[in-house]
Amino acid sequence: MGELASYRLSDFILFSQTVYFRQFELYNQAIWPLHCVAILFSVLMLYMLWKKPAWTGRVISGLLVVSWLWVAWAFLYQRFYQIHVVADWYAFGFVLQAVFLAGYGVIKNRLTLRVISRPRLIIGAGVLFIALVFYPFVPLITGRSWLQFEMFAIAPDPTVLATLAILLSYKAPKVLYIIPVIWVIVSGMTLFIME
Repeated sequence: MGELASYRLSDFILFSQTVYFRQFELYNQAIWPLHCVAILFSVLMLYMLWKKPAWTGRVISGLLVVSWLWVAWAFLYQRFYQIHVVADWYAFGFVLQAVFLAGYGVIKNRLTLRVISRPRLIIGAGVLFIALVFYPFVPLITGRSWLQFEMFAIAPDPTVLATLAILLSYKAPKVLYIIPVIWVIVSGMTLFIME
């Protein structure tokens, strides 16, 4: 029993911080120039939120569906699974979220009613700013290689944050929050434990 007490949470993660962030570097190099498409997705989403055309909810939902599916397949299943044995389950969760977004956002068009709560809109705008603008610069701020950047529609964390920001801006069904909130907890714990 005494030996079990000597373990730390970081002992249960089979990869180091260096290996984790190196995955992003290799991934970014492998998928270039798809980052340009991700930037286009971000700009289009911001335009939709700003101009609010009638078809905004469906287009934003479609962009989120494609982003969640891409991250599930290209990063979680193809790359992250190499260092994390449950990454295929994470990928399944991302696919499930894409299905929910497609059903509620694209097919049922449930992301049409904007929230009128000013604090909620401010929080949503702040989270969206972090996801789209701030997050790609985190490696530079923390002293890592700039090639290890993460961005919306390419990496899990900024994609999840952008999704939460969008959900906060609309009267979205509660089921759409479940997987993003679980991911924030799992990812936050992983990053915390690795330090």
